[in-house]
Amino acid sequence: MAAKFGAREVARLEVVYASPAISGQRARMRAVLGARPGERGLDIGCGPAFLACELGRDVGAEGRIVGIDESPEMVEAARARIAREGLGDRVEVQPGDATRLGLPEATFDFVTAVQVYLYVPDIEGALAEAARVLRPGGRLAVLDTDWDSCVWLTDDRARHRRMMEARSAYFAQPHLPPRLPVLLERAGLSLAHAEGIPLLELSGGPDTFSGGLIGSTADLAARHGVSRADAEAWRTDLQARASRGDYFFSLTRFLFVARRSPG
Repeated sequence: MAAKFGAREVARLEVVYASPAISGQRARMRAVLGARPGERGLDIGCGPAFLACELGRDVGAEGRIVGIDESPEMVEAARARIAREGLGDRVEVQPGDATRLGLPEATFDFVTAVQVYLYVPDIEGALAEAARVLRPGGRLAVLDTDWDSCVWLTDDRARHRRMMEARSAYFAQPHLPPRLPVLLERAGLSLAHAEGIPLLELSGGPDTFSGGLIGSTADLAARHGVSRADAEAWRTDLQARASRGDYFFSLTRFLFVARRSPG
């Protein structure tokens, strides 16, 4: 199941990815990954290239970052960002599939995949492809979400549970992180680092991560088993809480870094 990202969703993600919560998440991931000047990196499912551009600055003029994305709209948005930031000499983006990278073996010093593998039914094939394109000793950084960790303050907890279960049905891998240590080992990679990255927001405006998530969550839940009336009531409740300052959102994302054997 490929994620569908039209122009409207791309515009929403441009705002969400610039939010403090997601900017902080990227900063933590980059700190753990430790990209060095001159390295070559691959960003799978690069979206509008926020991370790819930041990694491009990390690897410097002698380094190279390749981003891939299945969505033509995302590829267009990524290329526009790269051009705006003047990084065309070190960052490139092309269409691509996580399970069929179409890139030479042992090409990259590191590979990143942020909120990508939850959309991929063949997760073992995708991890094997990431491992294949890593150089010996190279590292794969995966950041993903178990949606059971999502907490929203709401006036109807039973309805909220139905919303979260329906939203999870949209993903191929809604509860991937607990399985990743074993899956990475099966792909021939050795786990080097694991941590949880909490996202906490006490406001839900349109320029926040969770505020931008409310509308898409309501729409997805209504398409996957929740009545439209319940989805709209849930949306109205959260948006009203955001307006009056009675708001709480928390989500945990999980970061894993694994290495290909140096030999």
